[in-house]
Amino acid sequence: MIYYYFGSKEGLYAGIVRQILEEMAETIRARLPAEAPVTEQVLAYCERYLDYFLQQEEIIALVLREVFGLGGVPMAEFSQALGERVRLPLDEILARGMASGQLRQDSVPLCATAITGIMNMFILAHVFGGAPIDRETPLRQVRYYITGLACPS
Repeated sequence: MIYYYFGSKEGLYAGIVRQILEEMAETIRARLPAEAPVTEQVLAYCERYLDYFLQQEEIIALVLREVFGLGGVPMAEFSQALGERVRLPLDEILARGMASGQLRQDSVPLCATAITGIMNMFILAHVFGGAPIDRETPLRQVRYYITGLACPS
């Protein structure tokens, strides 16, 4: 039945990855403080990102190990969904901050990749290396980054 519905084992994993990342994107977006200053919105996004991973750690870790091992279609699906769906609220927050003058002008995709890269570094070190995940350490690094991006008041 896998081949009938998904075409291959890789197609099955791509479908699972897509579903997990859709749920992650919806969860993050639903809980963002729209009226807060942009820097607080960025931090809230990061908190929700890490919280979602911690709440769904077992399934996400399993899928990450499989996807990274398979490469190809599942890895491409993971990268695309992460960039297009999960990171979208962060892109929007950064774009609003740059348009309003709260953040200095820069490349939104590059800044969003830097911020999610900070969080993903800790997640991947935990999943693949067994490193403890201290929620405050990546958040402190994001605070440092976003403070550098903020325009002086």
